[in-house]
Amino acid sequence: MGKSKLIMRKDFLQTSAFGTSAEVLDFSSFIINIHKALLVNRICCLFTALCIIFSVKFKAQAIDRFDLVNRHNVILKEIDPLASLSVGNGDFAYTADVTGMQSLEQYYYKNGIPLETLSTWAWHSFPNTKNFKMEDAMKPIDFHGRKIMYASQEKSEAGDYFRKNPHPAPLGQISLVKENGKSIEVSDLSQINQKLDLWKGLLSSSYQLNGTQVSVETVCSPENSTVAFSITSSLLKDGKLKPAFRFPYSYDLSIKNKPPFDWSKPDLHKTTIISKSANNVLLKRVINTTEYYVDIHWKGKAKFELDGPHRFYLNATGSDSLQIVCRFSPVNIKQSPPLFDAIRNESVLSWKDYWTKGGAVDFSGSKDPRANELERRVILSQYLMKVNYAGSFPPQETGLTHLSWYGKHNSEVYWWHAAQFYQWNHTDLLEKSFSWYKKILPIALKEAKREGFEGARWPKMAGRDGRTSPGGINPFIIWNQPNPIYLAELIYRANPNAKTLKKYSDVVFESAQFLASYAFYDVKTDRYILGPPLKSVNESTAESTTQNPTFELVQWYYGLKVAQDWRVRMGMTRNAQWDEVLKKLAYPTIKDGKYLEMETDPDMYDKKGGFSSAMLMSLGYLPQTPLIDPKIMSATFNTIYERNGLKSFVSWSLGKGAMTAARLGEQDKAIDILCNTLPGAVFLKNGHVQRAKETLACPAYLPANSAFLAAVALMAAGWDNGSEVNAPGFPQDGNWHIKVENLNKLP
Repeated sequence: MGKSKLIMRKDFLQTSAFGTSAEVLDFSSFIINIHKALLVNRICCLFTALCIIFSVKFKAQAIDRFDLVNRHNVILKEIDPLASLSVGNGDFAYTADVTGMQSLEQYYYKNGIPLETLSTWAWHSFPNTKNFKMEDAMKPIDFHGRKIMYASQEKSEAGDYFRKNPHPAPLGQISLVKENGKSIEVSDLSQINQKLDLWKGLLSSSYQLNGTQVSVETVCSPENSTVAFSITSSLLKDGKLKPAFRFPYSYDLSIKNKPPFDWSKPDLHKTTIISKSANNVLLKRVINTTEYYVDIHWKGKAKFELDGPHRFYLNATGSDSLQIVCRFSPVNIKQSPPLFDAIRNESVLSWKDYWTKGGAVDFSGSKDPRANELERRVILSQYLMKVNYAGSFPPQETGLTHLSWYGKHNSEVYWWHAAQFYQWNHTDLLEKSFSWYKKILPIALKEAKREGFEGARWPKMAGRDGRTSPGGINPFIIWNQPNPIYLAELIYRANPNAKTLKKYSDVVFESAQFLASYAFYDVKTDRYILGPPLKSVNESTAESTTQNPTFELVQWYYGLKVAQDWRVRMGMTRNAQWDEVLKKLAYPTIKDGKYLEMETDPDMYDKKGGFSSAMLMSLGYLPQTPLIDPKIMSATFNTIYERNGLKSFVSWSLGKGAMTAARLGEQDKAIDILCNTLPGAVFLKNGHVQRAKETLACPAYLPANSAFLAAVALMAAGWDNGSEVNAPGFPQDGNWHIKVENLNKLP
């Protein structure tokens, strides 16, 4: 042992079991203590070495994020209209075909996922030529002895108008065309090799067009509504291939899901060239009252040419390569957009940040043959969430891929949309869209007051303006109302501080005030009840006869409980009215040892065929509450599972079923649900899931992806008061070896 080490250990020798300073003065004791010191020092060194070895081993066991993501890159070798691929940032997305652009519009529209350029900020309304008012779509509905005017007349002229308006505006089509502006045909393409690099957010497309090679790279800015292309081909030089820019009027909204572009009304909109230079052109788009700008910048020899009022080309004759940057904006931005290489680099850094800072689950060590497909579903779903759901406005159910329900946000599904961001440790992306609820709070307060309630009533189906849309179902849905409280609680769990409480307390408290105000005190039964009028989750029962649905009752309880927790955290007294509702809220109805979907449908289990599984969300989606007995929920779950098997768990019910199964300890059934391959549970090559009822009308139904991610995260990270084993929601039979990193538990 060196001198310096002996000096360092002097105090340790004098104050430990080696003896006091007086004993050390005795030579023999000193020698004995030196031997002990040497022994302990060696033990310390050995311990340190073991710690280093353990640390190295632990780091070796860490998930290789780059490898995890890249082994699921999308590779296409042929034209597949159900495998269109998107680049985007949550507020803007560009969806391309195998050409890397939007060149096969009609083929993809008719047979698969359409080719769209969409944002969260561009909205359009057809002119209200008949001066409709929302009141024109309303009729009085009895609410326990008083009349409320509800906008339930969706088939009236006013109802039809306000359902369709506002709707997202199609920003424009950017494609490749052949000589003389002729469209590329499917038969023109061969030797296709397209790759979506998930780690970089980069789409690379290589193919032959009538025997000549074409290469296109497509990428999106992580910060704004900009898409960029790098195109290489001798066809450009020969004038036989041209980038084209084309702008439709709007959509044909006679079709609510996946409406086609309306190219038939060129006189109803304007595309004006504001400025033009050797490598740049600025366009202004005016569609009725909607205005936005399109800034097109290119690098390479090319000439911008007009071909009709809303169609333009870049003629690159003489050059075999071209880089194009196209920026869409609601205002005229004076400075030029970055060049292609800069945007490409920004995309790479942004996506690396997303993949490395968030949560990850690695199934590669598992023996179960379904593990790789399960992992593919996770990675592709995470990519789709970032592109489609990570914006400043809560998304429609098809995100920025194509329109559904006229492009409106359906708020009852918002928890399924956004909770997974918290679970996968991207709470900032949850907060990004959640901020919209703060913005529309005055509208929600006004709507509740109009109906005679306190607090804030959130719109069921709305555009960015926050105004509700008429519908035969919309006014009677209530399972959207507690969502903001639950999501705010998740934000607080990620950021448990006074700043979070202050920022979102108004949304939490006004939501809770509506819950307490809406619950009706029934004197005869001395309890607070929900409905009628009410539409439960399955939306199939008459609103005038639906009362006390199980899931909604538990939602009401949990929402009010969390709101009271927020008051206590903020040093406030508990709200007496909320406590009164909590104390006397009706309990879910039980029959033959199972929960009913609702109190007013006692014979649900006697019906032929399947039956609703909405009550399963009372324990799974929601945490354990006093209203739910796990044993009774277990009997309920297994009855549903045994009646219809995996048929009950497709689309977003993948998440619903798997989360309940996991919390009940039914890990084998939970994994069977996640790995379901029935129609409505098939994850396409690009990760999208078709809506079971409307496979071609709704070919990219993203609640299936987000609910799936919520379930995987719950099963991998666990939940409060759950088992502390690794990945507690997965089978513990030795076939699943799962690495879990950086996930957040649910309550």
